[in-house]
Amino acid sequence: MSAETITTISPTTNKPVVTRTGITIAELEKLPTLATEAFKSYKQTSLKERQDIVRKALKILDSKQDELAKELTEQMGRPIAYTAKEVQTAVKRGEYLVKISEDALKDTDGEEEKGFKRFIRKVPVGPVLVIFAWNVSVVLRASQHVLTYM
Repeated sequence: MSAETITTISPTTNKPVVTRTGITIAELEKLPTLATEAFKSYKQTSLKERQDIVRKALKILDSKQDELAKELTEQMGRPIAYTAKEVQTAVKRGEYLVKISEDALKDTDGEEEKGFKRFIRKVPVGPVLVIFAWNVSVVLRASQHVLTYM
């Protein structure tokens, strides 16, 4: 089956903003396997490497603030006066998460008991895809092929 064409219509002008070709069912069915394979190398990266990747992505996001604000306005109909702030807020949140990641991801001690060392270790366990709109989230755990609606 061929991929469908997806067109985003501006809610303010009712005109097409962008048109893209989606993926086929066969390509969609391959995504969990591809994500699981990619995860095998990802889980070998250190927290420092992951932090660097996120910092680089945040820098790119910040550098495209005006362009992204314009796109948000065109695609969502949100006034341009607010959309640049949304990009700034996303960058700020990302920077905060990088800042606390080392502390948040370190081992958590468990209850003490003689002869045992109990702890919780936080390690990457598999790929996760989050697709969200304003008030709906869909999570796909590719390694388990399960969709969860939140």
